[in-house]
Amino acid sequence: MATTWTIAVDWDKNGNYSGTYDDVTGRVISASWFLGMRQAYQDVADNSVLSLVLRNDDRRYSPEYTSSPLTTKVTLNRPVRIQSNDGTTTRTHWTGWIESIQPSVNLNGQRIVTLIAAGTMQFYTAAETKLGLQVNQRADQIIAALLAEIPSPPASSLEVGMTLPLAADNWVKQGGYTDSERDTFDVYHAIADIAGAERGRFFFDRSGTATFWNRAHLLYDQPIDVTLNDAMMDLSYTYAGIDRCKNEVIIVCHPRNISASTTEVLWQLVGAVITIAPGQTRKLYVKYQDDSGNRIGGQTVTLTGVTFAQGTASSSIAPKANGAELTFINSGSVDAIVNAAIVRGQKITTFDIMEATSKDQPSIDNYGRRTLKLNLPALTNVSNAQDIADFERNRRSTPRGEITSITLRSHGKQGGGYHAEQLGLTIGDRISVQETQTAHNGSYYIIGEAHSLTKGATVLETTWYLERTPDVYPWVLGHDVYSRLGVTTKLG
Repeated sequence: MATTWTIAVDWDKNGNYSGTYDDVTGRVISASWFLGMRQAYQDVADNSVLSLVLRNDDRRYSPEYTSSPLTTKVTLNRPVRIQSNDGTTTRTHWTGWIESIQPSVNLNGQRIVTLIAAGTMQFYTAAETKLGLQVNQRADQIIAALLAEIPSPPASSLEVGMTLPLAADNWVKQGGYTDSERDTFDVYHAIADIAGAERGRFFFDRSGTATFWNRAHLLYDQPIDVTLNDAMMDLSYTYAGIDRCKNEVIIVCHPRNISASTTEVLWQLVGAVITIAPGQTRKLYVKYQDDSGNRIGGQTVTLTGVTFAQGTASSSIAPKANGAELTFINSGSVDAIVNAAIVRGQKITTFDIMEATSKDQPSIDNYGRRTLKLNLPALTNVSNAQDIADFERNRRSTPRGEITSITLRSHGKQGGGYHAEQLGLTIGDRISVQETQTAHNGSYYIIGEAHSLTKGATVLETTWYLERTPDVYPWVLGHDVYSRLGVTTKLG
């Protein structure tokens, strides 16, 4: 069966892609998109990106052309979707939002427009997290709370993760330029911290679903979806790449110190006043600090010592992990001027960081020291850090040949070759690659995918970014294969 493509922009932002001008397929000159991860063992995906080139002879997609049937609608934040149908299955390949509109200029030049679109991740890098303190919460629960910090959070598929004693209190970015706020922490990096502590993965799939895999997801022996035997158009191969082979692994963890007293000063109003006009509500976010001005976490938080130089107002506090939102409501007839306020609670500090190191000495002797250092703020226990160090050393210290990416090509409409696999296989699927020139024979998971559709959708080129599957799969409690009594498991 022939494959048909549908590329659409929801110009009305009503969610149905069925407006008169939404289907832009007939005007597409080229479409190139990416989603997932490009590097093996990457915790959090890169942002999804789409470049869409359209014919613009009638200036339909020129935002400042007021006679366009899409006038005022050709603008940012319009949803974009790419779908295919092979006669039996409709697949969504990419979803996102327009971020840039670049019409060509000159009446006698190319009359085209380039739309650059980005996936959901952009909203998480732009938002500062103000999450409440996470105590004995699982990784997936914390990530769910982080996703909810963004307006209209996406659908999610989150596997059950490990339990973390404390999280969110030390999400503080230090340093930076003096003209920018230096102690903020965006939602994207917060998710990366949790995924890193879990040794899991976080990404947005083809449909835009936020996906979290726990540490065991890629340690299961999954079926091979396709075997490629010298059939690829191109591949990238390296033996013992410097970014892959690591024989000394250092994991930095952050044990917490929680003060016994619940009346420690976390913040106070000094040298300033807060004015609330009559009938108004004033909200402000304050950040916990120690006596030296270092950002810290806090728990058992209260607002005390509120006094007024004039008028009066009710006050309340909504504690977060390393800051609090204060609310003042003035129901009176004159300005309320707050001249004193103190936020108290238990101080949570992380100054005494610890390192766990795992070395493969024979590998160091043979191939030189190759060090990997990971800083994981969510880790509080050096024993857990040591487990991670040993795990990373075990899977990285032996030099071997690896394919980092592989490229296939087929007719975008008529198919042939590995066209069905280009359409169907996505992040998490498993392939086997055999290549004669290098004598390589390996099994891989797809961790990222890039596609381009050109020449009137007659050429479909696909690049899969790959990660080598484990050489040995671990025992898994309760698994129907890896803990089978009498086969892989014996009573002790």
